[in-house]
Amino acid sequence: MASGMKKKFQVLWRYHAGPGAVIWQMMFTGSGCLAGQKRFPESRRLLLFSVDTPSGKVLADDCRLIDPLSSMPVGDGWLTGFEAANENLVFCHAYQADSPEHRGIWAFDPAAGSVVWGRPDIVFAAYLGNELLVYRPSVFSGFPERHFFLVDPSNGSVKRELGIDNPEINDLRQNSLTEEERQQVILPEFAGEEKRTELSLPAGSGIAAQAPCEYLETGDVKVIALHEPGTVPDTWSSALHIFKEGCRVYHETMASASGRPAMNNFLIRGDNLYYIKEKEELVCVSLS
Repeated sequence: MASGMKKKFQVLWRYHAGPGAVIWQMMFTGSGCLAGQKRFPESRRLLLFSVDTPSGKVLADDCRLIDPLSSMPVGDGWLTGFEAANENLVFCHAYQADSPEHRGIWAFDPAAGSVVWGRPDIVFAAYLGNELLVYRPSVFSGFPERHFFLVDPSNGSVKRELGIDNPEINDLRQNSLTEEERQQVILPEFAGEEKRTELSLPAGSGIAAQAPCEYLETGDVKVIALHEPGTVPDTWSSALHIFKEGCRVYHETMASASGRPAMNNFLIRGDNLYYIKEKEELVCVSLS
């Protein structure tokens, strides 16, 4: 390689979710599996998929989150989300009726593409490593109450009752790690004017001075997402730029002619960058 030239970063793998899909949420298990949700708004369907992160091999695809007790789709097959992940499982939730409040926990094995256990009667509060802190909502004399207890992540069985006013509850919640910390992911931040100056991007880098901008930094690598008005009226174009030691080594359009900027569409975990392209495709790029 000629002196002064930087090695271009390479795409390790791509996963396509299918026509009309919107890749919605992702989590990483400790065993190296990426689990994701893909939504199909026109048919109001939500399906799950999983990818082996080192190889890009699809482990499971088009999986429905089925409650093992009722054999019915959780959240009518649409209104579900991810709470947390451990070594091998991803813990999912539905929603309370006509409310944004979460309801139930279903443990999904992304490698097998199936639900290991489900408990629609409890609500997730925190992941504690060997235990899940959960509560069962109830009403007493017209007032809502929350009865807390600890359950085994592997099977959902109760390990210990904590009650309602136990001071240990707040201690457990405050000492628990966020999912970003546990899964060791770096999420993008919005770059204001001061941060843009601090990033010190080279002239001619393609980063417009006034366009909305997100960024990530790890070592000598800077990842920038630039969001600009599209060529079609009332649309946005979002482009991803990767710089190493001041030189641009990767560039791709994440979204074109989109109804809104493609915000929060990328993250870093380990030596890899993951981003969503045109809503339907997940791309993994090596940063090493």
